Amino acid sequence: MHNFVSEIVGQSQPDSWFLNGGGWFVLALVNAGLAEQKNRSRWNWFVLSMFLGPVATFLIVVWEPVTQPPLELRNSFEKADGRYLTLAILALVLTAGALFFAVAGQAWYMWVASGVGALALAVFLVLFQRARAKRMPARAYVPDA
Repeated sequence: MHNFVSEIVGQSQPDSWFLNGGGWFVLALVNAGLAEQKNRSRWNWFVLSMFLGPVATFLIVVWEPVTQPPLELRNSFEKADGRYLTLAILALVLTAGALFFAVAGQAWYMWVASGVGALALAVFLVLFQRARAKRMPARAYVPDA
């Protein structure tokens, strides 16, 4: 007797797209949409779904919707010194990564990339110090009452 289940079980070539993570990626996209409908963060649930998969789907479906709006994070780009500090941290991370690959792989272009990153880091730190020095005296000024 031949049935549908025996065809599925007897497949000799499994679908490599699904086994390589394509199904989990699609599930994470669906979970992000479900999370948005329940007033939850799309991005957080997308990332969580990439690791938990169907468990995250279960949690999204079972939990109650959020009634309060999520807290807004402070904008680090509000002031010039915050922008320069953020760019300096980004340059530091990229420079460290390029330096790691330069040492591990011994590729000349990674040495160039780490040198450019170090130069950008120095420029952003100088700009950060100037912006902070310009803002600090303005904050310390107290008018006479």
